[in-house]
Amino acid sequence: MADSLKLTPLQAGDVEAASETVYGDAADAVPESQAGLGRDLVALVTIFLIVVTYHVQNPLLQFEIDFGKAFRSVTFQPVLAVALLICALVLAFDGSPFSPRNRRSLRRDPLWLVGAIVLFAYVVYILLAVVLRLNLLGAILGLPQDAFREAVDEAGPVSAFQTALTISTIFEYLALLAVVILWSPWSRLSIYARAVRKNVPVLIVLLIVLLLWEVVLVALGVREFLLPRPSVIGSTFLEIYHRGLISVGWNTFQNGFWGFVVGCGLGILTGLVSARFTSFSRALLPLAIAANSVPIIAFAPIMNNWFGALNPASKIAIVAILTYFPAMISTVKGLSAVDPLSLELMQSYAASPLEIFRKLRFPTALPFIFSALKVSTTLAMIGAIVSEYFGGSNQGLGYRIREDAAMFRYAETWSAILIASLLGIFFYLLVSAVERLTMPWHVSFREE
Repeated sequence: MADSLKLTPLQAGDVEAASETVYGDAADAVPESQAGLGRDLVALVTIFLIVVTYHVQNPLLQFEIDFGKAFRSVTFQPVLAVALLICALVLAFDGSPFSPRNRRSLRRDPLWLVGAIVLFAYVVYILLAVVLRLNLLGAILGLPQDAFREAVDEAGPVSAFQTALTISTIFEYLALLAVVILWSPWSRLSIYARAVRKNVPVLIVLLIVLLLWEVVLVALGVREFLLPRPSVIGSTFLEIYHRGLISVGWNTFQNGFWGFVVGCGLGILTGLVSARFTSFSRALLPLAIAANSVPIIAFAPIMNNWFGALNPASKIAIVAILTYFPAMISTVKGLSAVDPLSLELMQSYAASPLEIFRKLRFPTALPFIFSALKVSTTLAMIGAIVSEYFGGSNQGLGYRIREDAAMFRYAETWSAILIASLLGIFFYLLVSAVERLTMPWHVSFREE
């Protein structure tokens, strides 16, 4: 904005310094009563990803431990590593490592800096080992890199791999400790107490539902092939989750993700055009509403005939149709929700249309866009599973659910549904983390 106002360098420096102080102090002064559990969720996801990536970076864990076997998919592992990087950025820097608030935290608490350095050292190690296939411990110990991608033979260098595992275990514990330091849960006890009080009714209802589900089925003697008990579903999940169930879920997730990218990308693009040309918006909106009103069941056979039942493009197209409409409508609404006084102020300073879009309209629209993206994560998973249910590869959750239900293996069916739910939550949290990185200035993120 300083360029548009034609300020001198000295004036621009004064404005920047004043803005950093005012906005930083305002963010720190947000009442604790407005704080939420967003940071805690990011910390818990970071801990989970540290444990998972620790298991996939050494063949002794990846091929011999059940938890490691569950994440043997070579396409899933890099995504987990990148997700760990994103969560670490959000946890350590609240979205921006150069914000005034983080600089103040650095001066006040050097332990924060130590925790951030340790955490990102672990992240770099994992990115090299998982994404670039360069295990630093293996290189130091003289182990061939190819040996980290296959099971260790008893005649192989087991002791060297065990040494690498011991060192990486220490590294993992240090990274977990760093997360706890950056998280500082002991400073958020009042937030947890308030969250517990707020969610006690929900937790009680959930507990009652599970208990009634368990007790009623036992009392009435309902056979497990009709409706299994929650305890049976849980035990079955623990028995089979590492036998390809997560890999099957990841295949479905990929179809949902790419459909999400295509659908939301086109929706945002057409939303930008529609907000600029109102006549185009009036012509396109009825078509978008009509397409969104068609049940997904009707689209599945059509897309399978167009692209082929075994072609992932048919599933991606269905997901794209489902996610297109919310992204387009939210983009148009966000671009049109500009404060008239702010718009008038920028126009009075002779700001160009591009400057108005870049500094006012688009930042205003970002919360609307990310709201649509988070809603579309669930739509993407629903579309991917339903599309597989009506035909496709046997390496998808939709096919797995259909076949297990047809064979009356309902405990396995519910286990697959549980995997779909966990992947949907992971997708939602990933988009939320990107949202925090993209717009850390938004009022909803000032609770930290």
